[in-house]
Amino acid sequence: MGLNCVRPVDPLCAVIPRSIGLDATPVKESGLPIIFLIGGPGAGKSTQCTRVAQHYGFCAIISRQLLRTEVTTGSQRGVILAYLMSEDKLIPADVMVELIKAKMLSSLHDTRGFLLSGFPREKTQCQHFNRQIRPPDLVLYLYVRESLLIDRVLAKTITVTERPDRSIDENWQRIKEYSRMIKPILRYYKKQLVIIDGERDETEVFEDICRAIDNVLMNFSNTSSKSS
Repeated sequence: MGLNCVRPVDPLCAVIPRSIGLDATPVKESGLPIIFLIGGPGAGKSTQCTRVAQHYGFCAIISRQLLRTEVTTGSQRGVILAYLMSEDKLIPADVMVELIKAKMLSSLHDTRGFLLSGFPREKTQCQHFNRQIRPPDLVLYLYVRESLLIDRVLAKTITVTERPDRSIDENWQRIKEYSRMIKPILRYYKKQLVIIDGERDETEVFEDICRAIDNVLMNFSNTSSKSS
C-alpha cells in the first residue's frame, strides 16, 4: 500500500504529538483558491501537480512529501510516522491535516493558491480538512482504469524511496483498495468535482486540468469584483 494507505489504526497513533494551537484562520481569510488533485497510484498526480503549480504560481503540497519531510526532522512525530509508513499503517486524518495546515500557513504570503496532490485518501480526511481549514474550491480526479494503473506502477523505475519488493499482487491490492476508498470521496465532493481523463497524453491532461482551474479562477475574479 502507499504511504497514507488504508489499514487498521495502530495504537501508536494515539501518542503522536499534535499541534493543538495551529490556527488556520489566515488561510480561510486569504481568499486563495484551494484545489485537490486526486487519483490512483500511477495516475500521474505528482507530475501534474508540479507542472500545474509552476504554471499558476500555486503552492504544491504533495502528501507523501509532507510525510517524508516530517520523518527527516527526527522529531517524536516523525519517528512514529516512519514506523507507521514502514508497516503500511494508516496515518491519522488529523495528523495529515495538521501537516497540510502548517505547510499552507508557512506558504501563505508567497503563493497564489494551494494545489494538494494525493489528499484526501479517505472520507475522514475530507471531514477533518473541511472542519479545520475549509472545503476545497475544486477537486480534480485523474481517472485511469485499474488495468492501466497496474501497468504504470509496474513500469515505474524503482527508487530508494519505493519498496522494490512489492509484488504484483500487492500492487493490485493497493489499487483495489484505493478504488474502494475513492468512491465516498467522490460522492462527498460531488459539487466541486471535475473528472479528468488521466489516460490521455500528459500534455492533454495538463490542458484539461488548466481549463478546469481557469473556470474556478474566473469565478474567484467575478466574486472579487462584486465585493469591491
